Amino acid sequence: MLKGARLWLAAFVLVAVAGQAAVGMRASRTARITGDEPFYVATAQSLVSDHDLDLRDEYARGGAEMASWWDGRVPLWRQMEPASGGRLLAPHDPGLPLLVAPAFALAGVAGVERFLVLVWALAMGLAAVLARRAGAPAWAALVGAVAVGAGPPGLVYASQIYPEAAAAACVAGGLVVATGRRPRAAALVATVVALEWLGVKYLPLALLVVGLWAWRFRAERRALAGAAAAFAVAGAHFVWWHLHTFGGLTPYSTNVVWAGEGTAQIVRAHVSVPDRGYRVYGLFLDARFGLLRWLPAAALAAAGAAGTHRRRAAVHAGALAICVALGSFVSITIMGWWFPGRMLVAALPSLAVLVALGVARLPRTGLVLAAWGWAVAAAVAWSAHHGGIRLAVDPWTVGAPLAPGALFPDFRSFGLAQVLASLAWGAALLALAIGTTRARRSIDAAPAAGSDVEAAA
Repeated sequence: MLKGARLWLAAFVLVAVAGQAAVGMRASRTARITGDEPFYVATAQSLVSDHDLDLRDEYARGGAEMASWWDGRVPLWRQMEPASGGRLLAPHDPGLPLLVAPAFALAGVAGVERFLVLVWALAMGLAAVLARRAGAPAWAALVGAVAVGAGPPGLVYASQIYPEAAAAACVAGGLVVATGRRPRAAALVATVVALEWLGVKYLPLALLVVGLWAWRFRAERRALAGAAAAFAVAGAHFVWWHLHTFGGLTPYSTNVVWAGEGTAQIVRAHVSVPDRGYRVYGLFLDARFGLLRWLPAAALAAAGAAGTHRRRAAVHAGALAICVALGSFVSITIMGWWFPGRMLVAALPSLAVLVALGVARLPRTGLVLAAWGWAVAAAVAWSAHHGGIRLAVDPWTVGAPLAPGALFPDFRSFGLAQVLASLAWGAALLALAIGTTRARRSIDAAPAAGSDVEAAA
């Protein structure tokens, strides 16, 4: 039986092998990387060559310095407006460029992608440990972690140059600390602080991890005091640095879209509740960007959350719910220039835990759905390597074994068809959860074998 380190290592190796095989998938028709990716790379290059975040020299002479890795047909556009003193700062927190700078120095963009695969594999290895702690058998914990880690969207974001995979590793690491036997305050602080420097959008997840840890070790006054002091210093430095560097609490003020606007205006522009309620389920059901079409095993999360270990699963359901809320009411859109599922990636370790619990309840179904997801991932990787699809453009055209899009609502419009399809999916997932709950109750209520015979004797 897989236990402890062996369980973590098995999940890590399986996800790492799959991720390394997928490295090099093309993101757009005109360049290998796209969206925010080249700006993270440019910042990493600036850290290596100039030891600062200013991209003026990278853009000088028509982007000559970036020619070593930027393969776009046209020079890289400017995502930012000049900041104070004329500096060009990418509108992103510096955590990811700092993390990948050594890999970029050693092996360029390919080195960054291969390193991030290892970070993602670490996250899934920790997810397997968390699933075991939540009550899943070791084999189910391994299946859940590999189903999520080696299936889309995890396999895609394993090597794409976004902070999501690193954030997932921080979330998983923080939850491992928070569910451990000893407080390990230093490890918690390091994990949570690293998470925040990857992006301010991860603050709610950080608060969940810290809240769970503080409740779990509420009797450890020395550890609580030490962590509180460390967080106070780290928080003060975070605020000061952002105000000094970007002129606001977020880096978005340098973005060409938000240039010149303060933090309050940017937050008001992002956060909205009216007309976005459909995104709560659209993140899972949309025909192009919905998670369930890409990762069929995600349906088992409903069974996992409603199964025997509901209390242990609650925190993982909470992490997933936070990402759903952020994707629904904070993100400008769920249908951006990126591969589907991006808003949920940071919580995929928690999804892996719920899937593992579901696999334990429904082993045959779980294995079939996991294998289906792996087949979809293999098709995506093959097609993206050989010119069939582009990850940020048209991945939903990959064809079989991806489920037909007609089975899912297409939320580019909203009408009767979307309502009926959403209700049908909702009813199916609710039936799965209720059926699992009833099965659990029947098992709990059943008398132990031989009890009647023993009583009669």
